[in-house]
Amino acid sequence: MNKKINKYIPFGIILIIFGSMLFFLRGIDQFIRPFTQPILMGSSKGKDILFFVLFGITIILSTLCDNERICNYFKNIHIPETLKDKNFYLKLSLILLLFTAIAGIAMEFYLRNSLGIDWNTILVIMNPSETSTSILHSHLYKGIFGMILGMVLTYIPSGIHTGSSLSAYTPDLIGLLFILIPITYIIMVISMQRRKAVPRIFLAFASTIGIIGLIDGGLFATPTVGGIYGMLIMMYNNEILEGISDYITVKEKRDGVKSKLREELIVLKSVFSKKGRENKKTVKKYLKILIPHIALILIIVLRFSIAFYGACPDSYELDIANPHDLDVLNHYDELNLTEHENKTTVYLSNQYNEMELLNNLAIDLEGKCDWYSLSWNIYSYL
Repeated sequence: MNKKINKYIPFGIILIIFGSMLFFLRGIDQFIRPFTQPILMGSSKGKDILFFVLFGITIILSTLCDNERICNYFKNIHIPETLKDKNFYLKLSLILLLFTAIAGIAMEFYLRNSLGIDWNTILVIMNPSETSTSILHSHLYKGIFGMILGMVLTYIPSGIHTGSSLSAYTPDLIGLLFILIPITYIIMVISMQRRKAVPRIFLAFASTIGIIGLIDGGLFATPTVGGIYGMLIMMYNNEILEGISDYITVKEKRDGVKSKLREELIVLKSVFSKKGRENKKTVKKYLKILIPHIALILIIVLRFSIAFYGACPDSYELDIANPHDLDVLNHYDELNLTEHENKTTVYLSNQYNEMELLNNLAIDLEGKCDWYSLSWNIYSYL
């Protein structure tokens, strides 16, 4: 075992131990929540544990090919050279991540069609426990993940929401699609092999939040978007990350890194001059650096475009499946009520904030229906 491995394995073990402490001990998660919440989108105890444990495992697995014997074994396998290129696996993992996330959205449409509700709704399963899902924040994969956790773990602490209630409603295909998540993770790990310190840790972090986002949130969740953004940075800005790594870890290369940075700044300034713009090769090089940031902006714009397009600002449409004892809704400002065979549709005033209304309905409808759905209203946050 060489020195490179020794740099990363202790770090990975510390992360795993910390995640395990969050699982068994109460109260610690409250101290780290302010730090994890921005990157995990509404962080919870379960996501905090998964983040630290998965990040630690990923760091450790990224050292496999630092062992020369393992590295030489894979080098000598008779396969096309493309399949030995870590950047090929980086691109493949990004494609799989996007495909799995988009397929999850397609399953959200299918689920709503099978239940007879509109696509622009938040679906809340009430039995046996409350679990929500929507196109903008999908928990379909989380339902499968929670079901697996329930079979593997005999004890799950309070505060960890597995989302397993959704598994009774999810299409059978979602179970097959879920298999793509561990496959994507394995390919991500392969893409990290024999990278320098900063690119390796950066990619391990991006891969970790990307996988967590797939399971809990879907394509438009902050962790998924962060994972996609990080992987694109690795693809188009890897040279910058390697330069930072050399500057931090190799003292002998610091002067060279500074010199190269000065040269790049001179070239970058020339791009804005008439002569520089004529050099298409140089302009193309710096435009490629912008690709991750453009992609990030496009995903954010797409998310908000869908949210505004699907919004119902005039009133909330509340569909309740197999309801009984709906007197609890009397204190809401009802505009209209329609009863069907197994479903009741209630139109509520738009005076309520969407999130507050959703939470209040979850309390009032507990034990009084199988599920309910509520239309979006992003305007209620403005």
